[in-house]
Amino acid sequence: MTKNIFITGGTSGIGKSLIHKFAKNNYNIFFTYFNNLNEAKSISKELKKLNVLHDYVKMDLNKIESINNAFKKFTKKFKKLNIYVNNASPAIERKKFLKLKNTDILKKMKGLLIGNVAALKNALELVQKTNSKTQAIIINISSYSAISGGKNIHLYAAAKSALNTLTTALSKDSFRRKIKIISIVPRRIDTSTFRKNNNIKNNKDLILFKKKKKIKSIKTPSEFASFVYKKIIRKSSPVKKPIVYFDSF
Repeated sequence: MTKNIFITGGTSGIGKSLIHKFAKNNYNIFFTYFNNLNEAKSISKELKKLNVLHDYVKMDLNKIESINNAFKKFTKKFKKLNIYVNNASPAIERKKFLKLKNTDILKKMKGLLIGNVAALKNALELVQKTNSKTQAIIINISSYSAISGGKNIHLYAAAKSALNTLTTALSKDSFRRKIKIISIVPRRIDTSTFRKNNNIKNNKDLILFKKKKKIKSIKTPSEFASFVYKKIIRKSSPVKKPIVYFDSF
């Protein structure tokens, strides 16, 4: 039986690569976008060519009604949830902590953390209601900044750290046999956001960045998607720890 995967933040980087990876492995696809409707339509056209059953919807992590609406649309189309990938995140803004206004902190944390937690809760509730025979998997996409911090991305790092802690707590909950929940911590992924945050404009800049930082390689979104599929979904001996580090395999 074909399984259903729900991916948030599917129009670029990690999310887009996950869509392609799972579509090629016979999964039904449901994904969300925030402001890039044209890219969502483009991905939809690609999936149609592959004869992949799919749908997509706009989801704003700052609005609970938008989050709830996304899950309603998923349920109407697919009903059963097998894999949920909590990938979406508002844009990262680099700013000195003491330059942030308290009102800005509340607003930004709503999208960075509260919205993602609310979506995660919806996913857990949906699995409890619809998936009784097979173990579902919920994957939170974290960040190495949750471990190491990061220059002027205090709120983003704090939100990802909180998500890791929540993942660990939920992995000990009563539904753990029915739902496997993990958080994947990638270190560096060559996405448009990574390039923007590090002022990398082309491949030459990327080579210079790696040389300056003494980095042998930076993984691509496609490599990350393959890791998720092979090591998390298809692996014969499932990952047991709730926090998984991408570079450690």
